[in-house]
Amino acid sequence: MDGLFSRPHRARTTAVAGTFVLVAFAGLALSTAMPVAVQELGGLSLYALAFGGFLAASIIGTVVVGGHADRHGPGPALFAGLCCFAAGTLLAGTAGAMPPFLLGRCVQGLGGGAVTVALYVVVGRAYPAPLRPRMFSLITACWILPSMLGPPVAGAVTERLSWRWVFHAIAVLSVVAMVVLVRPLRKVGPPGTTDDDGSGQAGQSAQAGQSGQVRAAVTVAIGAGLIGYAGSAKGWQALPLAALGLTLLAVSVRTLLPPGTLRARRGLPSLVLLRGVAAAAYFTVESFIPLMLVNERSLSPTAAGMSLTGAALSWAGAAWLQGRPRLPLTRERVVLIGALVHFCAAALTIAGVLRALPAVTAAVGLVVAGFGMGLLLPGVGVLTLDRSAPDRQGANSAALQLADNLCSVLLVGACGAAFNAAHTRAGHDAGAFALVFAVAATVAGGACLLAGRVTAVTTSDPRAEEKEHAPL
Repeated sequence: MDGLFSRPHRARTTAVAGTFVLVAFAGLALSTAMPVAVQELGGLSLYALAFGGFLAASIIGTVVVGGHADRHGPGPALFAGLCCFAAGTLLAGTAGAMPPFLLGRCVQGLGGGAVTVALYVVVGRAYPAPLRPRMFSLITACWILPSMLGPPVAGAVTERLSWRWVFHAIAVLSVVAMVVLVRPLRKVGPPGTTDDDGSGQAGQSAQAGQSGQVRAAVTVAIGAGLIGYAGSAKGWQALPLAALGLTLLAVSVRTLLPPGTLRARRGLPSLVLLRGVAAAAYFTVESFIPLMLVNERSLSPTAAGMSLTGAALSWAGAAWLQGRPRLPLTRERVVLIGALVHFCAAALTIAGVLRALPAVTAAVGLVVAGFGMGLLLPGVGVLTLDRSAPDRQGANSAALQLADNLCSVLLVGACGAAFNAAHTRAGHDAGAFALVFAVAATVAGGACLLAGRVTAVTTSDPRAEEKEHAPL
């Protein structure tokens, strides 16, 4: 069997890896600069919304690209996503107040969601099943160098120049990726020749279905954005915003996820829900650890950013472990172990808030959580692609990203509201941070329960996956 860097796959593998290096560097660098950016712009109460707006907007990108890539291939969507990401980064980097900064983060999210789903479709479409675990290991390994350079470089630039230079550099790198990396991936086309070009009945049906999906995605994104904003609002204004956001989610989210996802149906629906719940718990911890270390423990942005480096390295190590060809455990068992490790690590971060313990305790919790996620997330991705028909890989990858982003928006928004309320009452941040990490640990415990339900339903029908997506 050909390897990832054999002649048939070399150019494509290099392009995918290079794009993920950019994604990793951008995520780590921007997270390092974010606490300083929001403080300079006078928006500390909107800190959670700076992350939540990114995730809410990415919902639209994932849904649009999922259907488009299934019909036309991932190349055009990847190019458009990188263009959008670059524009949003530039807008945020030049913002003089929080509203345009948040708008830039939303535009970033729109492009970021598109890029991630397009790359998942490349993995599912261009690589045979035996190579996919190794490809996910390589994708995670792409975080190693950015994790070592991103936080310290971004921290140093933020301290000595300005956080704006971090955003400007990411925008330039995104433009370079558009020019250099996308070309080898344009050859990855749709799964087969169909008449879904819009000229026939199948094409009209596909376009109508995609239009409905986009409308639902916009509704869900608005609802998620309202919930995220409610988490940052003060006083009674938060309640009607949260209620309206939840209503919009309730009427639209079901059409974007596999049937049975919200009920944790065994198999693919539980995989999708697990991805969302686990990612939300980890992203919440990752978002608030740098802020806690800077504000509560008075560490520099560079020192606080090193916790992100450690987490990325442990994540990469675990992903390499799960990608070994002769893994002695089933993929489902690896996912369960990852969920358990993640839960224990999330609980450890609570102790890191206590001043009787060194600040490194919280950083260690984040590093261990990264190891758990390195086992869990690649396993979820491999199982999802393996259980997807070729013409459903884009839609199912979009469902994974949607669950990831939506659950993260909801949890980060809720934790932002809890943080602001606890800070106002106590007058200091230690109790507020402890509350945030306790909520994240509880959600990580729920991920352990879901990990026990990812085993596929036994069936002899090779098209069972399509039946799972039949209308309710």
